[in-house]
Amino acid sequence: MTIQYNFNDEIHYTNNFTYRNTIRKLFTMVCPPNPELDHMDEETRDELTYNEEDISSSLSQLYEYTKDNELFQQLYDLAAARMFSTDREIGQCVLFSYDYLMFFHYCLASFHRGDFNKDNEQYLLLIQKLT
Repeated sequence: MTIQYNFNDEIHYTNNFTYRNTIRKLFTMVCPPNPELDHMDEETRDELTYNEEDISSSLSQLYEYTKDNELFQQLYDLAAARMFSTDREIGQCVLFSYDYLMFFHYCLASFHRGDFNKDNEQYLLLIQKLT
């Protein structure tokens, strides 16, 4: 299965702008310049050029890739509960939010490398943050 996600990227963000760029980079989202939007502020342009279909497809692929792993099931359940939900795909979306991505990305990277386990530092930090 080929997943449109940059598992090996190092990430760091400190504000909404750098977080949005991180999301675009992780999902290899290409947004061609649109001169018609030049008069708008940067955040509005960013929202209007966000490729929801590409992200949705990649999220589905990532979910299929991880859904049978008990540790990811636990993460998805805890994150979904933050939205008063039991839907694990909602939980996955929560884990890509600003507050959790810094940890979740490295859990995905570790899983992709084949060395993800219950003692993973990022996993433990994420569990702590979610509880």
